[in-house]
Amino acid sequence: MYRIVLCADDYGLSPGVSRGIRELLAMGRLSATSCMVVYPEFETDGPLLEPWLGKADIGLHFTLTAERSAVSLMREAYLGHLDSGAVASELERQLSTFSRIMRRNPDYIDGHQHVHLLPGVREAVVRAALRIGAYVRSTWEPIGWAMATRPSPVEAAFLSWTSGPLRSLIRETGVQTNHGFRGPRTFRERTPYRLLFRRMIVGAKDGCLVMCHPAMPDRTRVRHDPIVSAREDELRYLGSDEFLRDVADAGLTHNRLADTFVVT
Repeated sequence: MYRIVLCADDYGLSPGVSRGIRELLAMGRLSATSCMVVYPEFETDGPLLEPWLGKADIGLHFTLTAERSAVSLMREAYLGHLDSGAVASELERQLSTFSRIMRRNPDYIDGHQHVHLLPGVREAVVRAALRIGAYVRSTWEPIGWAMATRPSPVEAAFLSWTSGPLRSLIRETGVQTNHGFRGPRTFRERTPYRLLFRRMIVGAKDGCLVMCHPAMPDRTRVRHDPIVSAREDELRYLGSDEFLRDVADAGLTHNRLADTFVVT
């Protein structure tokens, strides 16, 4: 059996997202979750993750797009106009919020809408991860025919390409990371999530991280979440017996990242 990390993003975005993720953690259906600390809901929902500390990876979902679009942030970063000092200060603020509420450092750092891949951001993320002993999510996957058979291959290829400089930084510093990345989707698919997920995990090996976005419905989330129905579909599938059968049929188990490494 190959050992993967199954990670639910956006914990703390709203009560419904957090409840859905906790339900799956309680069922043993997840091995990691990424926390957004910029919304007020995390103050109360963060401590509710305590039963899974040490049993699942609990990370910081570094957020820079709560008040601005990802497109404008990317434009600023790639034009070299991003204030890297301000980014580093914001990362430290969010790390401090996480550690205050959770009474520990995060197990890993990644980025909401993958902002941790951007120039001016990735350097701060790697430095912080090295300092606190956290791992960093990589979105690198080999670009080829196998990727073309998965959901949203264009986005997956873009994420793999843009992850290259981060991957180099990780190698230079020795920060730990996952080995393989699955889960990109457009959230506009008409295909049932079960079929998407089965395509996502084909060929996954030890250390591969698969992201997902489950949630229960709530009114708070509707205000700042464009993928409401897709999240609820993911929750239903990940909580089902079909999910267990599909993962077993693929020859996979889900684990914390440290438990996925194979010594050769």
